[in-house]
Amino acid sequence: MSVCTFIASDYPLAEVVPTQDYPMEINVDTGMIYDGGADDNYFLLAFRDVADYTDKKYGVYLEWNYTEGRAEQILNYIRAALENTELVELWHVWLMDCYEYEDSPVIHKQTISIGEMTIRDIFELDNADIWNSPDKHIPSRPSFYCLKVTR
Repeated sequence: MSVCTFIASDYPLAEVVPTQDYPMEINVDTGMIYDGGADDNYFLLAFRDVADYTDKKYGVYLEWNYTEGRAEQILNYIRAALENTELVELWHVWLMDCYEYEDSPVIHKQTISIGEMTIRDIFELDNADIWNSPDKHIPSRPSFYCLKVTR
């Protein structure tokens, strides 16, 4: 299981792939990953499990390391998606198979208009703590985050 950030919509969302190949260097000793640093070096790939998290029909998940330039491109992607629908959701979740009451996630939702949204909102959501133990009696419950973005 792992953390996933994805965009969901009632309107089909296009996949995005880098325009060229970039180097990928992983230094196991320092834990550093170098991905070329180019702003277009990220993926938005079809997220087939979108219905497990939202009532939206379509989703794409982000495969990236955050940079301000990439966040600006995601902001523009969401802006373009809103030309075809009233609402787009940006989620940050832990991928899970199913939920029992004791381990169901705590979902934190916020609504913002695209005119108010900044790359800082994307940064905060992408870095939100999934395992912050919001319930001391049931510490295994993760927190999921949903930023609802409107026109």
